[in-house]
Amino acid sequence: MLCAAALMCGTALFAQSNMSSVTQTGSGNGSTVAQTGLTNVSDSDQTGDNNTSFVSQTGVSNDSDMDQTGDDNNSDINQLGDENDYRTTQIGNNNTSDVDQEGNRNLGGGGTAWGTLQNGDNNNSVTSSLGDDNETGTQQAGDDNVARITQEGNRNDANFGFLGWGIVQVGANNDAIIEQTGDDNTATTYQSGDDNQFRTTQDGLNNDATVRQDGNRNLGGGPSLTWGILQIGDDNVASSFSIGDDNNSGTLQFGDDNESDVYQEGNRNNVNGLTSLAYGVEQIGDENESDIDQIGDDNNASAEQRGDDNNSDIEQNGDFNVASAYQEGEDNESDIDQDGDRNDADVDQIGDDNDSDVDQTGDDNTSTTYQEGNENDSKTTQLGNNNNSDVDQIGDDNQSTVGQAGNDNQSDVNQVGDDNSSLVTQIGDNHNSDVDQLGMDNTSFVTQTGLMQTSTVLQQGNDNSSIVTQNGNNHISTVTQIGNNNSSTVTQNN
Repeated sequence: MLCAAALMCGTALFAQSNMSSVTQTGSGNGSTVAQTGLTNVSDSDQTGDNNTSFVSQTGVSNDSDMDQTGDDNNSDINQLGDENDYRTTQIGNNNTSDVDQEGNRNLGGGGTAWGTLQNGDNNNSVTSSLGDDNETGTQQAGDDNVARITQEGNRNDANFGFLGWGIVQVGANNDAIIEQTGDDNTATTYQSGDDNQFRTTQDGLNNDATVRQDGNRNLGGGPSLTWGILQIGDDNVASSFSIGDDNNSGTLQFGDDNESDVYQEGNRNNVNGLTSLAYGVEQIGDENESDIDQIGDDNNASAEQRGDDNNSDIEQNGDFNVASAYQEGEDNESDIDQDGDRNDADVDQIGDDNDSDVDQTGDDNTSTTYQEGNENDSKTTQLGNNNNSDVDQIGDDNQSTVGQAGNDNQSDVNQVGDDNSSLVTQIGDNHNSDVDQLGMDNTSFVTQTGLMQTSTVLQQGNDNSSIVTQNGNNHISTVTQIGNNNSSTVTQNN
């Protein structure tokens, strides 16, 4: 069927194993195909601009193939039933693809190709699946494109077969949106280019979300100040990878046994979700785990966990890195490793059995650890110049160990509660150590080796003990003990 002007074509087939083929050439063409039954096939080809094609299939094992070449074209595919398959290909600009599938075990592309393929700029793709065990994928090549996949049901995949990605966008200023409701769903997004945005939302149990962005100034969540990955439910897994400069990503998880992993490689990367809360990974629930890795310059990372048995690990390698972790609950653990210059680490823990370990290697490092609760443990090790460590512990059975090696180091430890113990060892020049202990059975050990060291220890309570040993020149030590059964030993050598 050929036409050079506007022409409408309508086909209605009500049988089994029917074949509909529509070919239109020109502008302003319209095509409508309705099929009911089993194993029906619809093949529509339109070449030109401002063309519209609509396909409706009701039944089982139906197939729809839509090809449009030109600008400002519109494709609409509606499939009702099980084991149906569609494929939409649009070449040009300002095209729109809309696919609705309702049923089980439906596919987009038949497992060998993308469900929706758009090459050009300012294209829009919307795919909706209602049912179980459905699978689809969208690929867009060009700029200013939008791809949206919405799936409601169980065991659905926005992760197209061996191709491995639910949404693939190559270009700039593209948006990728995946929304899944149900259990055991999988969503994957890949973006290559600059100034791209993604948002993945999963509501259910045992869901998996993976995002990778290659390029500059890419965002997770976009300017709408939402999370890049949002998971609501139990046993969810989220992974986000960014390669390039000035990238930003955020993850929010609600539920139990959640796991989040963020990896960024490049300069001036940020993991904070673009919200006023400024949390890269926020997990609310039990037994959550978060891992953030940043490689490059001027990186910023933040993680917040609220619940039980949470674990947070942040590792940064490069310059001007800042890492912050907040944990509230029981059995929380935070580990921050920074390698580079002018690193900053801040850890806040509120609850029981919290553990914090901060290791910094480089220049101008600063570490601050705050713990409130019972049986908290903090360890800070800094190697380099101009290091600063501040540890505050409030509660019972707290222990703090600070070791600094380098020049111009400073350590301040404040402990309020019972059975607190503090050990500070500084090796280098111009060290300063201040330890304050308030409570019962507190013990403080301070050892400084080098020049111009100063140590001040204040203990107030019962059964406190303090030992200060300084080796080198220009040492000053002041120990004040208020209470019962206190013991102090100070040794200074020049």
